[in-house]
Amino acid sequence: MQNDSGYFRTVMRRTTTAVRVLLVGLMVMLVSAGTIFAASQGGSQGNKTGVTIQVNPSSRTIDRGDPVNYSVSLTSTNGFSGSVTPSVSGLPASTSAAFAPTSVRLASGKTATVTLTVATSASTPDGKADLTIATAAGASQAAAVVVQLYVQSSKKTFSISGNLGAQLTPGARVPLNLAFANPNNKSLALNSLSVSITGVTRIQSAVTAALPCTKDDYVVTNYSGPFPLAVPEGSSSLQSLGIPPALWPKIAMLDTTSNQDGCKGATLQLAYSGAGEGN
Repeated sequence: MQNDSGYFRTVMRRTTTAVRVLLVGLMVMLVSAGTIFAASQGGSQGNKTGVTIQVNPSSRTIDRGDPVNYSVSLTSTNGFSGSVTPSVSGLPASTSAAFAPTSVRLASGKTATVTLTVATSASTPDGKADLTIATAAGASQAAAVVVQLYVQSSKKTFSISGNLGAQLTPGARVPLNLAFANPNNKSLALNSLSVSITGVTRIQSAVTAALPCTKDDYVVTNYSGPFPLAVPEGSSSLQSLGIPPALWPKIAMLDTTSNQDGCKGATLQLAYSGAGEGN
């Protein structure tokens, strides 16, 4: 029996750790990649009530038309308590944003987290936008930080395919050397990889004779190698990456007591899936 190569496309999100901080208060602290703090801005040195904003991540890259979330933590400083309403400015054209919840009430020294969802559209321009996230909590208090939003026009996907390269017979188990096509200009670190059988196409004589052959006549053993699996730019395969065949996915045909003549010459449809991120 022959095995068609399957095809599965998985979006790879590119991330960046570039951080830009807008100095609006008395002090700014950079504590770790993807997290920024800005001190509160009081009306004077004597007015020290305020709110500290923490945003994670500090930068996101998305495809045009997709939404993206930022986690915004609001912390009371110097005894402040009361209602806090976050806001965002600097959105690209044809883009909307919303906080959930729209406002929070902080007790002294406490923290509340809201989610900022930025929704792009098909007409959102490509490129980088600096989003300023601020709060309103009375005339004496304001704070702001800047995060980045990178919009790209097309999805950069990688593909997975494979062909057994050998016929399946009852009781046989054949390793599957998966091939990868990575169009990104960086390597990808896959943290999952799987193969499944989506269908079986019998030859016409088996159909005419009403001889059955289904997915239940086969079994898949999935990849058992190490993760993350580094997939370089361009074309590669499990073999070229040095993964031993014993760890490759395998397709087996079961040897059952039923008549399996319907599987003679049948073609398997395989689906491949994987997920990961750029190194």
